[in-house]
Amino acid sequence: MIFLYNAGIRLLVAFFSIGQHFNKKLKQGYDGRQDWEPKLKKFRAENPESLVWFHCASLGEFEMARPVIDLLNENKPKTLSIVITFFSPSGYEQRKNYKGIDFAMYLPFDTQKSAIAFIEILRPSVAVFVKYEFWLNYLKQLENRKVKNLLINGLFREDHIFFKPWGGIFRSALKSIDHLFLQNNKSAKLLFGKGISHTTVTGDLRYDRVTAISKNTRNFDQLETFIKGAFIVIGGSTWPEEEKILLNAVNTFKKQIKLILVPHDISEAHLQQIEKQLSGMYFKRFSTMKAEHNPQIILVDTIGHLSSLYKLGDLALVGGGFTGALHNILEPAVFGIPVLFGSTYNKFPEAGYFVEKGLSASINSSKDFENYLNDFMSSPEKKEKIKTISESVFKANSGGTEQVYYKIKGFLSGEINY
Repeated sequence: MIFLYNAGIRLLVAFFSIGQHFNKKLKQGYDGRQDWEPKLKKFRAENPESLVWFHCASLGEFEMARPVIDLLNENKPKTLSIVITFFSPSGYEQRKNYKGIDFAMYLPFDTQKSAIAFIEILRPSVAVFVKYEFWLNYLKQLENRKVKNLLINGLFREDHIFFKPWGGIFRSALKSIDHLFLQNNKSAKLLFGKGISHTTVTGDLRYDRVTAISKNTRNFDQLETFIKGAFIVIGGSTWPEEEKILLNAVNTFKKQIKLILVPHDISEAHLQQIEKQLSGMYFKRFSTMKAEHNPQIILVDTIGHLSSLYKLGDLALVGGGFTGALHNILEPAVFGIPVLFGSTYNKFPEAGYFVEKGLSASINSSKDFENYLNDFMSSPEKKEKIKTISESVFKANSGGTEQVYYKIKGFLSGEINY
């Protein structure tokens, strides 16, 4: 099986090598992996002491690791470095300069040669993988060198390869990980059934992250007139499916609601496509919004504001739920507002959990959305009930970050005076 795995990695390298000529993201990932060895050697020569290595596939996984990285930075000695690697450009390009990281780079492709060289140069004291990242050659090298390693925010389903008859080498890789911090009890039971018991259920570490964000949000003075006395709907990280539903609702409810629309794609081409659909409506782009403006729709054409904008909302529709790529629903939920999303959410346990608790609901059509919208507009007591549910849900699921932090601290205690 390891032969087939390594053959698959070689195919992956070939895919990037060819695809970089046709795709911008593939080119970023391919070019970013060139000449990695001298850059890493230089960093290690200048920072030779203890090091914690985090690996994240992309931006979403970074947000899961971020509360742990932040807590480490609050308490770490000066002699400890934090290095982070990414697989995809969406993570690396946005977070390579994050203040809590001493060095960031793309993870070299998981060939045997690269894995040996990378671990030999990096010499991590502790390695931390996030959610789904299981690169067999890297895990083998960590095991060979007796480097302590963790999985955080792990999430397992019955259809994963680990639980198939032919998944033996992947199960062995899981057993080599020193401790697995998991999102839910179902994952723990699945692993226990395969003889893997070195686990702790911490819940989703993003609960800690969004709770911290909610206590330190930005203020938007230019929106004071816009939000006054209005029922505010937030479209968060929307795709065309959600955008159509939201714009239909604006037409249906007229002046009863106002919309803050935050598209997933804020390219100029997509923004102009949306603006064509807004013909006859009074709207403003967020970047040009002033305090004296009072449009019905604000089209957000900047990044980095959504998590703070959610606090202004009375209801949120989060994007990606019609394509199986649901965006972060914890960010609006922490403010105690109803959260709606499309019906394809089976791979997102937090969505099912929110629906079960009555904090969220899934929709299939504009009609569904408008029914929920009308219900919440006419029943203020339902909004208050959801706020109470939100407070209890976030209280019950917070605190996992500290458990991970103390495990890392324990692993490091033999090397440095913590």
